[in-house]
Amino acid sequence: MNCSKCGSLVQPGDKFCAGCGAPVGTQYCPNCGSQATPGASFCANCGKSLQPGSKAQAPYTPAPSAGAPAVSKNIPAGESVIMDTGTFPIAYVKNMMSSINGKLSLTNNYLVFKAGKLQGVGGASIGGLFIPNPADANKSKEHFSIALSSISQVERGWSHITVTAAGQKYKFGGMTKTKEWEAAITNAKNQA
Repeated sequence: MNCSKCGSLVQPGDKFCAGCGAPVGTQYCPNCGSQATPGASFCANCGKSLQPGSKAQAPYTPAPSAGAPAVSKNIPAGESVIMDTGTFPIAYVKNMMSSINGKLSLTNNYLVFKAGKLQGVGGASIGGLFIPNPADANKSKEHFSIALSSISQVERGWSHITVTAAGQKYKFGGMTKTKEWEAAITNAKNQA
């Protein structure tokens, strides 16, 4: 028998998987990895089928942009942009003390965030001249995507949306049209 979480071989009589420590006999979603309710046909977290042979959607990892057309370098191949935040940057709020300015795009299957080139990183202002902190320079390279199939909740506020995916919350602030974003994400997720 194989572990339903990591696929490692489980010996008869084992109570836990030697490969990942998961309890033997517990079912996990092949798409998002959450623990499934016993006997369930679909994942309560992402809605994908738990039946053997159902395909899990692989998480998108950005490919190097060398040679890619400028228009699509931040968007996965084969995806079309449904909505984006435009040229005015929004903020990805990592925690209370840290945020990164950039662009948010919604495609057929992903919510993609790419930090702006002119990201305001930490530093010091001396005589009216801003001197960036070299340790913070990599913040402007922030680029990630969230598979729509892993999104379990979208909340909107007056100027922000918060997306919960695979147990993690992503808050995007400084946004306009939050009602439209909430509806577009929900609609794209249902069509994915």
